[in-house]
Amino acid sequence: MMKKIIRFFKLQKYKIFRIKDFPESVAIGMAWGASVSVTPVLGLHLITCYLGTWIMRGNIIAATVGTILGNPWTFPFFFYLDYKIGVLFFSTQMDNYEFKLSFLIENFEELFLPTFFGSIPVAIVTWLTTYYITKNYLKKRLNGKKNKIRG
Repeated sequence: MMKKIIRFFKLQKYKIFRIKDFPESVAIGMAWGASVSVTPVLGLHLITCYLGTWIMRGNIIAATVGTILGNPWTFPFFFYLDYKIGVLFFSTQMDNYEFKLSFLIENFEELFLPTFFGSIPVAIVTWLTTYYITKNYLKKRLNGKKNKIRG
């Protein structure tokens, strides 16, 4: 199972490397995809990241690959982090949780608003981190290819 997961992420890395675009454009797309995927607005991830990528003239394919950061294994971690940060902005905090759909529906406002507003700083940090890591990595790889061709 772990080998399949590692293989999946290597495949995504190769997809990013094969995109024929400027490193900055690819980095913008990756950053939008990754940052939007840490927010609790599940139905709007692709629309939001495509819009942000398009406005900043990034690469849409890279944005799609970037959304892989948000998946069933990482959502609980990010939503918990978002909620804990959001509670700092809101004075309410829930002490008793129930893992039932009815509980989520009844306490939607108390859970969603702190989680949503808490996701904003997490998304900003994710955007900046993903942008700089992707851009620098692609630039190094591009420079390595140029040196290989010359040498």
